[in-house]
Amino acid sequence: MDITLENFLSSHPYAEETKKTYTDILRRLLLHEPQTLTAPTLLQFIASQHWGNARSCLALAASKKYIAWAYGQSHPALSARIKRIEGKPQRALTSETANQLLASFNSQTAKGSRDLSIAALALDTGLRESELCRLQQADTDTEHRVLQILVKGGQWKAAIFGEETAAYIERWKDFRKSINPKGELFCNIFTGNGLTPQGLQSIVKQWGRRIGIKLSPHDFRRSFAVLATEAGAPERVLMEGGRWSDAKMIQRYTRTLKLEAMRKYLPSHQNS
Repeated sequence: MDITLENFLSSHPYAEETKKTYTDILRRLLLHEPQTLTAPTLLQFIASQHWGNARSCLALAASKKYIAWAYGQSHPALSARIKRIEGKPQRALTSETANQLLASFNSQTAKGSRDLSIAALALDTGLRESELCRLQQADTDTEHRVLQILVKGGQWKAAIFGEETAAYIERWKDFRKSINPKGELFCNIFTGNGLTPQGLQSIVKQWGRRIGIKLSPHDFRRSFAVLATEAGAPERVLMEGGRWSDAKMIQRYTRTLKLEAMRKYLPSHQNS
């Protein structure tokens, strides 16, 4: 890694996933001599990468932070702007597909028991994939059904889960004992090593294929917001449960739910 880039990342309290993303973006930026860029040429660099709107906005933010750090707040490239376009609604499980997924695991095997525990815990808590992977058994209290996790941004936060999920975790822990794992709650059933985000993504895709849907780890975070909202959770309570600092992401995840309330008022429905 370029020593200047390494110094930049070390001087900011970014989470590891953010550092990886910024490293990819800024290595590309450094090939374009950022000290010479103007606002138009910075935008041209970003356009040349053929990223989508969300990634382009992130790349602009990362580039401007680096440029301001390296060359000062008066650098001409810092006036560059990209309009953020709200993306289309993304996947979330319905209560029916969530139940179908949970019923698809064979909890009599180590893998099935582990996977059922992960799926149930992800639905109950909305933990991100990296958080699920680094969750420690010592930080998971099944008696009181609460866990502590180091979240995005480097802060410790709590999450709660239900009785059934606690029972699934306890059953998995019986299998886990014979695997000789390290400290992570969820591990590879053959090696005992903690799961990686890439490994979890592959596992979750297999779950989806088994029940005939597309599925990714982040779908569970969206599903947590959608299903809890459908169940009547107040927005403020949901913010605490999902560890969101504001309601914008909840509103983004659940924006189609308000439309569903319109169905009974549709003109075609009145004539049926």
